[in-house]
Amino acid sequence: MIAAIGSSAFAADASKISYKVKTNFEVQFAEAENVHWTLGPEFTKATFQLNEETLEAFYNQNGELLGYSRKIDFKKLPAKAVQKIRKNYADYTITDSIEFNEENGKKYYVSLENGNRKQILGISVYGEVTPYGVRKL
Repeated sequence: MIAAIGSSAFAADASKISYKVKTNFEVQFAEAENVHWTLGPEFTKATFQLNEETLEAFYNQNGELLGYSRKIDFKKLPAKAVQKIRKNYADYTITDSIEFNEENGKKYYVSLENGNRKQILGISVYGEVTPYGVRKL
């Protein structure tokens, strides 16, 4: 899923979103407000407000929910991961922390920057940290 999130996508008006995606979204997030759609080659993303919080829901081409995410405070990540990241990435700035919920459970992702380098880390609910490729900004 992390690869899909980083792939190219473009904003779309609601008329270009498949019926299956819209119908499933409306059932799963009935109270959603201010919905904005983004189409990608492998997914459709809805960015919306729910209970005064911004969420993103990702759907595959068959209209099935892949998962949904929300920003989370870095300090609310599993304590083991927070300690490891502070130790091993002390020279990086934390730019984003995300909680991603999918059928198999919850995962977290943290984006870090150091100069012109960007690092994404995956974090399990147990605090295990997995680095993904480094990108140049």
